[in-house]
Amino acid sequence: MVVLATVLGATYLAHNWGGLMTYRAGEVRPYDLRARVLFERDDEEETARKRDEALQNLSPEEQRDPKRCKEVREKIKVVKQYPPGTLLVEHNSPITDSQYELLQAESRAFWASKEVTLWRWIRTFSIFLIYTLLATLVILYVVRFQEELASNLRMVVGVCAMVLLTLVIGLFLCHEVCWHVVLIPLTVTALILTIAYNPPFALLMSLSLSLAMIVMLDGSLNDLLVAMGGQATAILTLRNIRSRTRLVKVGISAGFAYLAMTLATELYTGQTWGLIISDSIWALVWGALAGFIVSGLLPVVERCFAIVTDVSLLELGDGSHPLLQELVRRAPGSYTHSMTVATLAEPCAEAIGANPLLVRVGSYFHDIGKMLKPQYFIENQSGENRHDSLEPALSTLIIIGHVKDGVALAEQYRLPRPIIDFIQQHHGTTLVEYFYREALRLHESQGLSTVRSDGQPHPLESSFRYPGPKPQSRENGIVMLADAVESSSRALSTPTPASLRKLVHDLLMKRLLDGQFEESGLTLTELHVIEETLCKGLIALYHSRIKYPEPASSERKAS
Repeated sequence: MVVLATVLGATYLAHNWGGLMTYRAGEVRPYDLRARVLFERDDEEETARKRDEALQNLSPEEQRDPKRCKEVREKIKVVKQYPPGTLLVEHNSPITDSQYELLQAESRAFWASKEVTLWRWIRTFSIFLIYTLLATLVILYVVRFQEELASNLRMVVGVCAMVLLTLVIGLFLCHEVCWHVVLIPLTVTALILTIAYNPPFALLMSLSLSLAMIVMLDGSLNDLLVAMGGQATAILTLRNIRSRTRLVKVGISAGFAYLAMTLATELYTGQTWGLIISDSIWALVWGALAGFIVSGLLPVVERCFAIVTDVSLLELGDGSHPLLQELVRRAPGSYTHSMTVATLAEPCAEAIGANPLLVRVGSYFHDIGKMLKPQYFIENQSGENRHDSLEPALSTLIIIGHVKDGVALAEQYRLPRPIIDFIQQHHGTTLVEYFYREALRLHESQGLSTVRSDGQPHPLESSFRYPGPKPQSRENGIVMLADAVESSSRALSTPTPASLRKLVHDLLMKRLLDGQFEESGLTLTELHVIEETLCKGLIALYHSRIKYPEPASSERKAS
């Protein structure tokens, strides 16, 4: 229904504001331009000649009377009629300024005529069919290759709204400025779709939008070639946005592509050099301007599409962020743990082609909820363990609560949604095993026994599991493993390479068999690569040192 509404909205725009006259002064057309309907236009030259003759016929006294002369001039007006089929501009001839004004008058008369009503509705129906076909092709592609987008109504509504907004802005700019300025909204949309989704989807949407715009405005194949040349360049060169200037550079690249394609198409169609140079320069300007616009709109794009770019990740990863400063002040052990998790997780993301920067920054913030009750977490304790005086169930509530507290802090500090996902998903629905075993021991010591069928979990187990959800992306799955591996390795008395490898393998298999990676998109091959990378990272972290000999007693005295 959303897509159908978008198609109907675009058709409505084409019916009411489409059909823009795209002729320009100085342009060469390969065919004759003739009048389509009867129209009239003031013949200024003949009017001036008739007025001069009328003034000469006045008496000397009347000629000296300004009021009389004005009355005579206003009475005379010569109107020239142009019947249908009248030649207005000859083929392969540049359109002069006077011919351009004549074409404007013919266009206004054509759209105001009664004869055009039937043709206009036929044109609207044809455009509706074209838009329906384009929408069907996009739907088929999304259903097959973009399952996440197809299953998310919010994202579908966002894309459809962007399509309509692009068409509206393009129509407005075409009517107010000129045809080629439509390259600005088309390029901006192409860049936003590439940032929010992926290049293949952005290419398909850009082609569909360009076709829709050109059909709406009665453009030509040359216009399509120019539009797609620049947009494809922008989409394919946009990657690793680590600074806002990167977007400006991509816009300039698109501008040069527009310039080259404009030069090629207008040379091919035999345009005048003045028009070729002017259009080429303006095409470069429009492309570069689109890059500046997207650079300024980047925070809005991230907020609307719930994404985070490398620019924002680099800003969040700065150690001066208030949340990280608060974490290092309140829970220094948790801060050190988070930094170590980031060190272990980032190479894993690089090894499987995930987003290493997102993994690193997500690791920094994944345990920020611990700062509210730091003394209840072992890495922040200095001797006293507060859980010794608590029931296992209460201790579990405190441990599990750091996820909820972290999400609340992240929302309070307006962290992007992908970072909040790391906080929410880094434990998935795993079991808080230590306190679960303690609860089972107390249960049995009190003489309570629970009858359960084979393969069914203990009734207490659900109370000792994290609420989830399970990791929803490869990056979240990596951080889950790195977090578990780093914290468990601290309990090893002698962390040798063999013991570290066994620890990593056992933890990975436990979470795999527990179904924690079912929704992450991680394959078995990728999990094997992650296992090997984590082993290398841990072994490097716990590398051995040469023990320096103690100085002899005589040397100590001498010193």
